[in-house]
Amino acid sequence: MKKNYREAFIVFVIVLTAYGYFSWGLDWNVNSRLALVKSIVEEGRFEIDTYVKTDLATNDKALLNGRYYSDKAIGSSILGVIVYYPLYWLSEISGIQITINVFNNVLTFIVISLPTALIAPFSYIFAKQITKNPVKAFAISLGISLGTPLFKYSTAYYGHSLAAVSYFFSFIIWFNAKQKHGISWQLALLSSFLLGYMVVTEYPTAVLLGILAAYILYVLNKTGQLFDWKIYAAMAFGVVIPLAILLYYNNNVFGSPFSTGYSHEESGAFKAAHQESMMGIGAPDIFVFWYQTFQPAFGIFWQSPILFFALPGWVFMVKSRKYRAEAIFCFSAIFLYTLMFSGYYMWWGGLSFTPRHLIPILPLFVLPLAFVPEIFWAPLALGSLVSIFQNFILTASNFEGLGILLSEYYRPLWKQHGILQPRGVLVYDICLPNVIHGEVMNNRGIEIFKLAGKSSLMPIFLVEAFLLYAYGRQLHKPADE
Repeated sequence: MKKNYREAFIVFVIVLTAYGYFSWGLDWNVNSRLALVKSIVEEGRFEIDTYVKTDLATNDKALLNGRYYSDKAIGSSILGVIVYYPLYWLSEISGIQITINVFNNVLTFIVISLPTALIAPFSYIFAKQITKNPVKAFAISLGISLGTPLFKYSTAYYGHSLAAVSYFFSFIIWFNAKQKHGISWQLALLSSFLLGYMVVTEYPTAVLLGILAAYILYVLNKTGQLFDWKIYAAMAFGVVIPLAILLYYNNNVFGSPFSTGYSHEESGAFKAAHQESMMGIGAPDIFVFWYQTFQPAFGIFWQSPILFFALPGWVFMVKSRKYRAEAIFCFSAIFLYTLMFSGYYMWWGGLSFTPRHLIPILPLFVLPLAFVPEIFWAPLALGSLVSIFQNFILTASNFEGLGILLSEYYRPLWKQHGILQPRGVLVYDICLPNVIHGEVMNNRGIEIFKLAGKSSLMPIFLVEAFLLYAYGRQLHKPADE
């Protein structure tokens, strides 16, 4: 058992090193969330007027009674306040100023990168438990954490990765409850708190609650706790805590507990889209579903080829009576969430590199991947390597230069109904040439070692190579208890 934990810890360090090495920097989405953090901590108010006019300028903001507010769900900002408050207090008493760059980097690492990296060791333990094969578990855990858009979006102060963490860990709690034939009220409370926090971090994830709720009832029935009122009371209390914070915020800022920043968008186009439908989400579009998933330029299955192996994995999960419920759960969550966002008016996520709204469901692919039969193990490992390579390139490519190229790349690809048309593969059309020519994303090689261009990537290669060596040595150590 100790050996498993040591292996999982190395996996965690591998992923955290990759996440922490890169710094996305600032953009409208990031600035809106961070401006709220600074406003609460430094000024004790919810208005973000001070910061959106200076270093954290953004068009992602709500306007009400002549004052600006963040239009984002507040989950990531709540954690940011918790982290930033003691840091700001120390800076005040020491006289050491926290620059906007340090502020962004520190909060992104602690609030986003660190918790998201925890998906990797738990994925590893889960996959190893199912497969009994550490190498396959290694390929799966790294394939998901470093071989999907989780990688890039764990280097930026967005909410998608945090929502992914919350949902995945809530599921893991109930999966383990099934294995152990029971759950304590404390773990039930924790799982529901995570689900409530997921919703206040990314509103659309509320649809995922119902899907997991069905699985939870199934587990409670299997464990003989279906009528245990203590479990339900704990879960109700857990989910109410984050939701109460959100309702308090909405009531104080927008005058109603059920009014959000999206209802008061400064941008007329954004405001109209959110008012015409539920948070901008309309009827599903089968063409958009295709573009989100299997279209080569933008689809997540082509950006992360390891996901293709989930298809046979689901088949074998369903055939395994023991895990049939988990197969139905994860397939339903992935399919229905993707289908829902096919009806979103801006499904591509703005100036994005992937259909980023799908990130909260990506860790669920660990389940079917763990059931891929032995005949597919070698191709799965290759798929994991290709996925990691492609998402490393997507992450390493310079943000600003890529943004300009993306605008030019997208412009001829749109029809009036707003569906991305087939054309090339984004990672090889734009991102790889960027990296080859030294147009790389800001990273610790640049900031700490003063390296430039491609050479700034050398430190992460060296560190990760050492960690891979450490993992290999750990594998060959005898098992212990």
